[in-house]
Amino acid sequence: MEGRVDTALHLSQALATLRTLEPKPSFVLLTGDLVNDGLAEQYEHLSEVLGDHLRSVIVVAGNHDDRRGLRNLFPQLSEFGVDDDCIDYVIDRDEDELSISIVVLDTTVPSEHEGSLSSAQLSWLESQLETRTDRRVVIVQHHPPFASGIGFMDAYGLQGSEAEAEILQRFNNVDGVLCGHLHRPASSSFGGTVAFASPSTAAQVSPSFNGETTSYTDEPGMFALHWWTDSGIVTHLHPIGDRGHWVPVWAR
Repeated sequence: MEGRVDTALHLSQALATLRTLEPKPSFVLLTGDLVNDGLAEQYEHLSEVLGDHLRSVIVVAGNHDDRRGLRNLFPQLSEFGVDDDCIDYVIDRDEDELSISIVVLDTTVPSEHEGSLSSAQLSWLESQLETRTDRRVVIVQHHPPFASGIGFMDAYGLQGSEAEAEILQRFNNVDGVLCGHLHRPASSSFGGTVAFASPSTAAQVSPSFNGETTSYTDEPGMFALHWWTDSGIVTHLHPIGDRGHWVPVWAR
């Protein structure tokens, strides 16, 4: 990335850091922009980086991705449409006595940076929620449904977010909307729940609220850790790599 950040190396380090955590995460969400230009050779490189994570991750399409490229790389997507169809799907799991559902929405618009949710997708979302009122639910999508205040990112926002919020307002078991795209951690109230934009494992976008041009900070690469309970989700930010830890004298 501009000769300053090795994005593939940072992703590898993030995956390595995940392997050191105890307890082990139950699953890994990749919230989109898995490559830069949607090219076949870039997905081949991604395959090498992901290695044994390839079949176990939950994949979300981002505006830098190519739907066919994602389907070719991740065999678990083959049952959710073909070719250029939107990659919308649901995963139902039982984890630690919790019945959970992960609803994945494809907010991408081919060849565009901004996102959109069509009326057909919103109807599909509503129907999925209506049949899962007895489960804990998160929505996962690439584009955040809120304005961040960072103008150069908000220029590529999400059409259909107001209609999405109206749907979510009707369900009290939606614990959050998890997103990517912003390349910086941020959260907002949305649709009666909370929407959270994940940080980048590589470079964080600057929190520029005064109309500056696109810029990045020297903050470390990070990922989000979500702890899911029967009352909702708690989210932590975790830097990649071994940052060490220590115990104060009084706590020993």
